[in-house]
Amino acid sequence: MPSRYKNKACLPNAFKLFPNCRVIIDCTEMYTSVYISQSMNIQRDTYSSYKHRNTWKVLIGIAPNGVVTFVSSLYPGSTSDKIITLKSGILEQLIPGDVVMADKGFLIGDILPPGVSLNIPPFLDTPQFTPQQIIQTESIAKARIHIERAIQRIKCYKILDFIPFTMLKQAEYIFKVVAALTNLHRPLLHEVQESM
Repeated sequence: MPSRYKNKACLPNAFKLFPNCRVIIDCTEMYTSVYISQSMNIQRDTYSSYKHRNTWKVLIGIAPNGVVTFVSSLYPGSTSDKIITLKSGILEQLIPGDVVMADKGFLIGDILPPGVSLNIPPFLDTPQFTPQQIIQTESIAKARIHIERAIQRIKCYKILDFIPFTMLKQAEYIFKVVAALTNLHRPLLHEVQESM
């Protein structure tokens, strides 16, 4: 992962309010199948309550300029975002002063290394957001949307539509190669493309 100093050298406008952002993270899932003859534990572990199917789950990280900089191993679909973040190795790459941007479902503030901050949209704990919370939510959404676009670009590769359970090890390599290939596409952010 590039340092936040390298990130600052090509910081898009959407991140001007977040100059110390080191990485934007999110998880995505790919369908798999579990054969009836396989263990009930395997079936339970790969079942995603979000997708209502058996899946493999992966953590993706991008730099503020939209480049994919981190891809975890594949985990069973029932694994929480927090556990994947903890086990993936991404936390070991962060240093004090870094900011991690994520969706509000990533309740990982308590597992971040000392001095590393989490930037997620605020939770609604009153009848409605304050004007400041609305501005904060919009600013984070404008910056965080790029991880969704990066994931969509990765998932356009049809080889990831379905990953047989028996091909887990190969699928991890395939997913990482596909993620690297997306970095060879034109930049996700129009302003980054114009500056090239």
